[in-house]
Amino acid sequence: MYLSSSSSTGIRFLASIKQGNGLKPSARAAGINKEVGYRWLRESYLRFRGEGLSPAEATEALGFTTSRLPAWEAAAVVATGRHHRQASVEDEAKFWAAFGRGTRVDQAAEAAGMSRSTAYRWLHARFDKLRESKVTLKRCQELLRLTDRRCQGLERERLARLAKERNAAAAAQHAAVQSSNRHADAVLDSTASDAQARRAERDTAYWQLMREGKSNAEACRLLGMHRRTGTSLRRANNYQIPSLKPRPAPTGRYLDIRERVQIADLLDLGCSMREVAYELGRQPSTIKRELDRHRDADGRYLPHTADHDARLQRSRPKVHKLVADPRLRGLVQRKLNRCWSPDEISGWMKKAYPDDHDLRICPETIYRSLLLPQGQGLHKRYAAKLRTGRRIRKTRWRTRTGRGSRIRNMKMIDQRPAEVETRLEAGHWEGDLIVGVGSVSAMVTLRERKTQYGIIVNLPRDHTAASVNAAITSAFAVLPSTLKRTLTWDQGVEMASHEALTEATGVPVFFADRSSPWQRGANENFNGLVRQYFPKGTNLAVHSTRHVNHVMRELNTRPRKNLDYDTPAARFRAEHNAPARPVG
Repeated sequence: MYLSSSSSTGIRFLASIKQGNGLKPSARAAGINKEVGYRWLRESYLRFRGEGLSPAEATEALGFTTSRLPAWEAAAVVATGRHHRQASVEDEAKFWAAFGRGTRVDQAAEAAGMSRSTAYRWLHARFDKLRESKVTLKRCQELLRLTDRRCQGLERERLARLAKERNAAAAAQHAAVQSSNRHADAVLDSTASDAQARRAERDTAYWQLMREGKSNAEACRLLGMHRRTGTSLRRANNYQIPSLKPRPAPTGRYLDIRERVQIADLLDLGCSMREVAYELGRQPSTIKRELDRHRDADGRYLPHTADHDARLQRSRPKVHKLVADPRLRGLVQRKLNRCWSPDEISGWMKKAYPDDHDLRICPETIYRSLLLPQGQGLHKRYAAKLRTGRRIRKTRWRTRTGRGSRIRNMKMIDQRPAEVETRLEAGHWEGDLIVGVGSVSAMVTLRERKTQYGIIVNLPRDHTAASVNAAITSAFAVLPSTLKRTLTWDQGVEMASHEALTEATGVPVFFADRSSPWQRGANENFNGLVRQYFPKGTNLAVHSTRHVNHVMRELNTRPRKNLDYDTPAARFRAEHNAPARPVG
């Protein structure tokens, strides 16, 4: 029986060749003679050349090279696309020249020296070609001077032929898909070659020597192989000696080797992910994740390699990421020494090394390394560099607050302009105090909502309403009016003179509700950052203005997640230099 390269067997053979397998193994797996394989390879090569590919591109698309390529190339050069018994091109040109002058079909055929049947066959072929080029039926009838009856007849024949071809292709595809189960069984049940059997026996002996306590060099010497071969075996098994326990039977939770062979076969046959999932009885998302994880750099899916990699990924215990990668660990340690948060470290790495996927780490990985008793990869001393300074995780708790003092003529936060919430406009600030030991010294902290830029002003002697007003007024004095729109504060008594502050700065003050720190979330976050440098229970009066400005500059040059890991200083500078806009 004549086998076509477009059959399921031919598709599987050519896919095996494309995956890098040799001619003989691919032919043996497909169940064909190697000469049939050569014929299919020649057909594919000539098709690639006919599509306009160069000889080098056609060879690369084929995935195969042979000494027969020069002969194939010679055939590609002289190919005309016509059968050797077909009439010559010159005779056909004479026929169409005569037909174009308005003569009848039989007269044009006689002028070209051809029979009427040959002429009508050319006419039929020209009609099909025009219809394939999307020429309308009426236009074809005009160009070829056909009667209504003949034109309708040719169209019916064309549609019937296309339907037959579609049905044949669908039947062939269905038969190929149905045979996928048998193909997977055949691949897995295929007998290994003598060389593969010897290699498997050698590997078994190597691992047995390793179980007996032999070193890699000693085991390789006893087996008469190079040390690099043993190293390759150990690396392929993740430096773990294979267990002698029999592999547990598949539970169906994970894809097994048979399903992976079937996935590769169905993809080679042109099935979509949903069709593959339907044939395997799996979810389409399962197939997509499998292909995303295990396709190589060239987009190929190799089932045996995929199964090996999947088993290594499922093996436990896994080497901790910060233990396995010294370069990643060093970067994390350097940023922790600068008091960067794990989230800032993670985002900075993603932005600084966009093409290096080895330098990716989740913030939770850093937290778990520092705060869990069994954490690995980072020394516990780096926990002191976190904002809280804790060495263990602590659950959240709530504290009860008293009613406190009342401030007169307060404008509540619900009266604040609506554009403050959008963060699309700069100049809206949130403020608060951080207080030192004994509630004597304090610092004013201000943070702009859009750019996240922060200002710190030290109050070493007291934090009365007058002192706070003077500190805020001096901080706002150097800012343009477009960056001074609103100020949101809590209901602390230090803001008792808020009306005088508004008169001095032109900035209206709005007050958050009691016990609602989330209404000033940007400032609360900034206070936590400031406390890394000025811890609770310390005397804030001992810090000089120069040191406070240094801390403020360092905080404003740290990347922020909600700024796409830009720095607040850069965003604030851009707003400061932007063209003036009217204050809303």
